[in-house]
Amino acid sequence: MANNKPFKTHRQQLNILRERGLNIPNGSPALRALEHYGYYAIINGYKWSFLQRTSTGDVVRPEQFVQGANFLEIKALYDFDRELRAILFEALLRYESTLSATLAYRFSEKNQAEHSYLAIDNYRPTSNAETMRNIVTTISNLSNTIKKQSTKDTAIKHYVKNHGHVPLWVLVNYLSFGDYNYFYRIIPDDLRLIIAKDFKKTQRRSYGNESFTHGIRPDALDTINHLVNIFRNSVAHDEVTFSKKIKKPSTIGEIKQSLGIDYSFPTKSGVFELILSLHVVLEKKDFKRLSKRIIELLDDYSKEFTSISFNSILNDMNFPQHYKDYLL
Repeated sequence: MANNKPFKTHRQQLNILRERGLNIPNGSPALRALEHYGYYAIINGYKWSFLQRTSTGDVVRPEQFVQGANFLEIKALYDFDRELRAILFEALLRYESTLSATLAYRFSEKNQAEHSYLAIDNYRPTSNAETMRNIVTTISNLSNTIKKQSTKDTAIKHYVKNHGHVPLWVLVNYLSFGDYNYFYRIIPDDLRLIIAKDFKKTQRRSYGNESFTHGIRPDALDTINHLVNIFRNSVAHDEVTFSKKIKKPSTIGEIKQSLGIDYSFPTKSGVFELILSLHVVLEKKDFKRLSKRIIELLDDYSKEFTSISFNSILNDMNFPQHYKDYLL
């Protein structure tokens, strides 16, 4: 069978880009970039902002780059997104740690029997088929995690061998954020409310009593967890993140209410909505660190692009014109 995607050397790849109108600098920077990071990661991931489009916004076929587009601009966008992922990853991990600890503490406080998290009666009573599937799936995932980790040299193996059971506060260290997301959704309403109030207390202690006067409702945490879960996976797998868009959750207005801000959410959520979500759940010092690093990143790269406007990149991230008003 003929190969419709035959191998091409790095120099051949650069010649193809030249034929499509991309300026390639003399010397070795472009060649070295392809050698170190690969054509697919740089070009296929980040060319889209630099391609000519029709009046309806569709990419012109065959692909042609906008006038003046330069390889180093595409590489700059690749570097920008890589730094963005690193900044977001640190903030996401901080929230992940807090959420997992709070879930484990509050659930175990109410359900103190061994392996209570494997009992279906300890979750939300429901006649909804989807919720019931989520409960059954979560219990199965928890059980499988114990089984898998008990064969390795882990704390879970220690607890199984020496205590005959694994406390939830140990187990959560081996779960994914997706597991925490579903876990919070399926626990009883009283526990969901207690955990939401825990975040409110922490935030009012961190920011002062004048902040978060509207509280943090469970629906707000559902929305936050949804956004965090999707972007957490994107960041962890080195996917293109700056322009990532997801369907706007129906309860995203809860974030606006928690923060007490006047912000019009777009039809799809992006990086900016993720940052607003983290504002609700990160302590003041952590959110200020996130904000400072984001603003510095934007300032550092604002002059790196000539064939396109940096505002187009901000638009891809859903950043409003006066974004600093929401971050500082």
